[in-house]
Amino acid sequence: MTMISLGDLARNLMLQRQTSATHSRLSRLTQEIATGRHADQAAASRGNLGPLLGIEAALARIGGWQTATRTLETRLDTMQAALGALDGIGGAVATTLLSAGSATQDDQVDLAAQEARSHLDAAIGILNARSGDYSVFAGARSDHPAVISPDALLDLVLPLAASQTTAAGVQAAIAAWFDDPAGFDSQAYTGGAALAEIWVGPEQKAGLPVTATDPALKSLLAGLVTAAVMDRGILSDDPVQRRELAGRAGETLSSNAAPRTALAARIGTVQARLTQAQARNAAEDSVLGIARSGLVSVDPYATASDIEATRTQLETLYTLTARLSGLSLIEMFR
Repeated sequence: MTMISLGDLARNLMLQRQTSATHSRLSRLTQEIATGRHADQAAASRGNLGPLLGIEAALARIGGWQTATRTLETRLDTMQAALGALDGIGGAVATTLLSAGSATQDDQVDLAAQEARSHLDAAIGILNARSGDYSVFAGARSDHPAVISPDALLDLVLPLAASQTTAAGVQAAIAAWFDDPAGFDSQAYTGGAALAEIWVGPEQKAGLPVTATDPALKSLLAGLVTAAVMDRGILSDDPVQRRELAGRAGETLSSNAAPRTALAARIGTVQARLTQAQARNAAEDSVLGIARSGLVSVDPYATASDIEATRTQLETLYTLTARLSGLSLIEMFR
């Protein structure tokens, strides 16, 4: 029977521990060369994680700002596109109504009123436009449409118009209802207050500054409604007053062009601020990313050298173990 001395046992245990430690080191180095990052950041930084945690927190803040700016940018783009479509409607219907106002044929006024009614449907549809699940002109009540349906809107206005006998009276009654906070804002607008601004960068906020209650948008609707009520029979027994009302509605839409342009410019100003914020955030994100990389990344050349040295050490340990136990290296891996 072969006798094993205590010295042999101690030497074998020592070799096993060294082999296990070297194998673990090789596994760690292999992981680091594959990921490019320290496997144990605390050990690599000697326990001083403050700089890394500060950078990570700053990057998280920037990521939140960038997400907010992208969301807001998408909504502003939708709003700007909607304003462009509304401007096209206002210009086209104004031309038709002004032409009908100077026409001698009554059917031209009828056709203009029908066109205004059709474009009123389109305009309200645009004001109820959504960006994803967000109603862009509805302010804080983004889950609601901004404006009631065209038929419901006309139903509210018709009694006011029907009580008038002149074009001037009809126009004034409709304009007063749109201007009165107890009128359009309370009865036809179904959104909420304009959204509060949100942070898009350090010490910088931005928001959606417009709802369907903006005076430029209400003026557009007022012009369309003023013409559309004729399609519901207003002043039907007075062709002269109908032509005058068509002309007045056309003038309202024509004069509304400048406020619509100013509104688009206001939104464009917010878009420009967002672009600046995104550029600034992206630059800071890049700088911080480089700084973080310097803290967490390993030197690929040094790590590759360590891997080669560790492999050599491991092979030596296997060889020693095999000699001491009378085993071959191949048998060590079985």
